[in-house]
Amino acid sequence: MIKYIFLLFFSIFLLSGCGDKLSTSTTDDSANITKALLTGTWTAKCSDNTTASTSSKTVLVFSASGDNLAATTTNYSGLSCVTQSSVFTKKLNTLVLGSKTKTLQNQIINKFTAAVTDITLEPKTSSVSTSLNSFCGLTGWSLATEKSIAGLTCGSITYNAVNDSYFDIIQMNSEKTFIRLGNITNAASNGYPKSLYTQEYYK
Repeated sequence: MIKYIFLLFFSIFLLSGCGDKLSTSTTDDSANITKALLTGTWTAKCSDNTTASTSSKTVLVFSASGDNLAATTTNYSGLSCVTQSSVFTKKLNTLVLGSKTKTLQNQIINKFTAAVTDITLEPKTSSVSTSLNSFCGLTGWSLATEKSIAGLTCGSITYNAVNDSYFDIIQMNSEKTFIRLGNITNAASNGYPKSLYTQEYYK
């Protein structure tokens, strides 16, 4: 069970990337972000955790209007993103883009806000569904059936409840080929991340 709980937390950490070191030498080339540019599917590369012999991949889907975002992290029981173990999804709506600004590290970004519509977890194997029994205070986990964990405390993490405000930052490179999101584990008093993750999402 400990392994699968670790998998869950690992996926949540990777929802926006893995680390916050980012060169500032290319920040002036960041694009002016619009909802039209964000529309569509952005996919990160498979990320291996060699210590735990697991992996994960995150996909961001912005709706045609640019108002909704579904961020889905699929966890895998081995390396190279082959055998699925669970799927963690964060669903947001009423996304509002702020004006272009900078982080304290001179990373050019846009702030954005949204509202949480749901946060779910779905076991992909029977062993994972069994290991999740009573996790987040929930019972009756079933294979390939997602459960909402919005507003619940799972281990040491308490998730946003439905309709809670969500704060993040986003950067797009000048060629408009990839985006980065904020380090949500390092937020300022106003709720926005102070820096960007290095994880890149490509169309």
